[in-house]
Amino acid sequence: MSRSEKTDPAPSLQWMWANIFRKGDADQVAIRESIEKIPLFQDLTKKELRRVEQSLYLRKYRADSFIFQAGEPGLGMYIIHAGSVWIQRPEEAVSDDSEPFLELGPGDFFGEMALFEENFHLVSARAHTHTALLGFFRPDLMTLSHYYPRLGCKLLLALGRVISDRFRASLTGGPGRA
Repeated sequence: MSRSEKTDPAPSLQWMWANIFRKGDADQVAIRESIEKIPLFQDLTKKELRRVEQSLYLRKYRADSFIFQAGEPGLGMYIIHAGSVWIQRPEEAVSDDSEPFLELGPGDFFGEMALFEENFHLVSARAHTHTALLGFFRPDLMTLSHYYPRLGCKLLLALGRVISDRFRASLTGGPGRA
């Protein structure tokens, strides 16, 4: 095994998402600027941010299209790069004119529980407007954690804080965004 094979994240895990999620050079700069502002990544160094950025996949959705529906398997979390997303309970997602119980915009993220467990979505996520998302998937988190344990710990602690804050907000009726 060559030295580069020992230190580079496993390309075999990344190829499966490469055909679904793509990003160009112009997107790369905008993505970097976008993720630097997200509290989830605030404790990362520039080098660590670049590693995370390389694990993100850009995906664009038309207005009113589903990102995922309740009952589908969770694959990872999504960061809103541009546009807005409605999070809807299963009974709300049936009708095109139903209102969401949560509307998210640029810098917000959702689906983070899928990074921790393989389970099914309890809610649906729908692009309210034309939307660009950055996907961060469980295999990528595991690969980063394997090759860069310090970075993996920072990401897992930050995700834990977000989940804790959201849970506490749900109990107190406060804001549930990170």
